[in-house]
Amino acid sequence: MADVSLKAYLAALVDRGWRPGALDCGVFMADWVWAVRGVDPIADVRGSYSTVREFRRILRREGGFEKSCAVRLARVGYTPTEAPAASDLAVVLAPFAVRGGKILRRPTGAICVSEKLRAVMTSDLGVVIADNNLLPVIKAYHHNG
Repeated sequence: MADVSLKAYLAALVDRGWRPGALDCGVFMADWVWAVRGVDPIADVRGSYSTVREFRRILRREGGFEKSCAVRLARVGYTPTEAPAASDLAVVLAPFAVRGGKILRRPTGAICVSEKLRAVMTSDLGVVIADNNLLPVIKAYHHNG
């Protein structure tokens, strides 16, 4: 297990852009787990996709983003929590488009910065930190170790 602070991890991503397979929402969470736990929850698919279409194909095969996260995080020692704290992981509903005046949201991987703040990797803005109002939690995960 590495001695990496969440602040340092997020700061290191400031100059990196979103790219499927290199730094998308799944890689964002998996790299954090790898940094602090020394295990890669996406080792079997890392480097196997480089487009959104290929990413979605993997997720469909695994039952969707939420199920994929639940299974993969359980394998590396994470359990669901109702009270996420700093450095925990979450699946949040993140805005991705506006159509007809309505904000569209989809499940996205996040890292909890505090009890109320979540960090996500966006395709247009990079790392964004927002509260539960903008990024409501669907499911959160804590490592008991």
